[in-house]
Amino acid sequence: MTQPPKPPAIVFSRDVLPILRPSCMGCHSGPNPASGYSMDSVAKLLAGGRRGAAVVPGKGAQSNLLRYCNGELKPKMPPSGALDKVQLGVFKRWIDEGAKVDSLVAATPPLAPARRGENKEPSSLSPRSTGVRGVAVAPVTALALSPDGKTLAVGGYRVVRLLDPLTGELQRTLTGCADQVQSLSWEANGQRLAAAGGVPGESGEVAIFAIASGKIEKKLTGHTDVVVSVAWRSGTDEIATGSLDKTAALWSVGTGQRLRLLKDHADTVLAVAYSPSGEFLATASADRTAKLYRTKDGVRVAALNAHQDAIVRLAFSPDSKRLVTGSADKTVRIWSVKDGPIENPDATQYEPEVLTACAFSPDNQRLFWVSASRKIKVFAANGRDYQQEFGDATDWITSLAATADDKTLIAGTLDGKLFLWDLTTRKFLRSIESRAK
Repeated sequence: MTQPPKPPAIVFSRDVLPILRPSCMGCHSGPNPASGYSMDSVAKLLAGGRRGAAVVPGKGAQSNLLRYCNGELKPKMPPSGALDKVQLGVFKRWIDEGAKVDSLVAATPPLAPARRGENKEPSSLSPRSTGVRGVAVAPVTALALSPDGKTLAVGGYRVVRLLDPLTGELQRTLTGCADQVQSLSWEANGQRLAAAGGVPGESGEVAIFAIASGKIEKKLTGHTDVVVSVAWRSGTDEIATGSLDKTAALWSVGTGQRLRLLKDHADTVLAVAYSPSGEFLATASADRTAKLYRTKDGVRVAALNAHQDAIVRLAFSPDSKRLVTGSADKTVRIWSVKDGPIENPDATQYEPEVLTACAFSPDNQRLFWVSASRKIKVFAANGRDYQQEFGDATDWITSLAATADDKTLIAGTLDGKLFLWDLTTRKFLRSIESRAK
């Protein structure tokens, strides 16, 4: 009987690095890598950190790199989104084949065909590259609806796509971002859009796009690692950023200058958010805490300390009276916002997996969140009263947004899709491929 041909050997730069770079290297690089584990060199990549050897060549099942990524060891990694079975298989095959590293520079991919009116862009070197030649998915890593509700900004690899939020029709592609777009925020008048990202272990940036021209107006630079969250203070040209370099910062978009550097967190700052009233700024960190600042004078008025693991998501209610925090400890906590110490949350809900996204509805009636279970929970805005859940997504949901008319909920996933649900009929509407074809 003829044996099937053996699959080609794994090539690190082509197959493994495109997975490691966006999923792992943001935290495991630079001067202060998480858990002391750096991927800045081949020796460090293989050696591991404070928790022992990361890679045992020839023994994938015994290697901590794989064991953390498949959930055998806790906490499951990466905290921003689980790797799928194909990617885990690539890791195991690479280690089983001897963990050879040809280069720490990713192999140059071919260019994908461009849609009419869209610039060509590399696609196979995306964070969800499967490790198989010619197979790639452009993940949705950020969503933001324009203030008028007519445009959905979708963050991907080096680009932001502006889509019709209901049909998915491409309106425009904004280019010029250094790497994966991690977070998006609109100016209140809809004239500009902030796109956060940067190069892992090297620098962070926020690209300010002028929507009328589709061009980058300026870039805010100064963070020494990727900017993973950005928020625009309503009615001002002030922007807040949170970075893997363990700091948050306030910026003037008009001058491009940093106004203030916040060093109150002991670990990476994973989320920032302004209250819609503009009165407060919230920051959240892998150090398990969230901080609340009064914007008029920059005074920190509260520290939220109830979570037992990294706080990965924040959202203010439209009336600015509530703040929701989502954590890797598999809990969602809802807090009453006030100008003073906040001792305990008003409500706590539990999930089977790490939280990946949360959002309030514009009418302030609903609160949505989702974990790595891929099931979106819908609660009343108080976080106590369960209403329903949606379970149609085919991969981890990174972002949630409800349309301005409160009729449609949109989710972006790591397998490059948008999923839409009708909030009136409570039914799934459709999925849309977010990438150009």
